[in-house]
Amino acid sequence: MANYVGAGTTAGGTTGAGLLPVTGGPESVWFWIVVFVLISAGCAALRLIPRKVGDDA
Repeated sequence: MANYVGAGTTAGGTTGAGLLPVTGGPESVWFWIVVFVLISAGCAALRLIPRKVGDDA
């Protein structure tokens, strides 16, 4: 019989380490990347919305 207990423990350890930067809070690099992407997407969406053209604009 093969021993799979060690393999499960190793996989669980690496999964937790991989998710750690996401839960780091505002000091995390991922937080600032998400903020930048959301601001960029918002600015792009504002450029797509048509604006009124005329004297009262």
